[in-house]
Amino acid sequence: MKMSVKTLFVAAAVAFAATSCTQTGKENAEAAADNTEAAAENAGDAASAEANNAANATENAVDKAAANTEAAAENAGTAIDNAGEKAGQKIEAGAEKAANATEAAANKADAKIDKAAAEAKAEVNKAAREE
Repeated sequence: MKMSVKTLFVAAAVAFAATSCTQTGKENAEAAADNTEAAAENAGDAASAEANNAANATENAVDKAAANTEAAAENAGTAIDNAGEKAGQKIEAGAEKAANATEAAANKADAKIDKAAAEAKAEVNKAAREE
């Protein structure tokens, strides 16, 4: 079997090309694996960042809700205090008005009693003179 230099050259070129393709494929596979690993790390970092953002947002919402609840409770307490004070003032004013009305009625009754007593005394004196 005689091989020509041309055949040997073509065979060497094919072998080199096959080896070269295999080496390139291996390098490409390694690069793809490295890229996949980096993408997985980036995805993990992104997921971690999103989880932290969600946790921070939740914490901020809870803090805001607590502050709003505290403010509402304080406002309710103030409103209750104001209503109590206002009711106390109205009760005091009503009691004073009732006391004034009672005093006026007592004075009026006293005047009527005095008038009736004076009329009775005058009748008694008149009757005593006529006898």
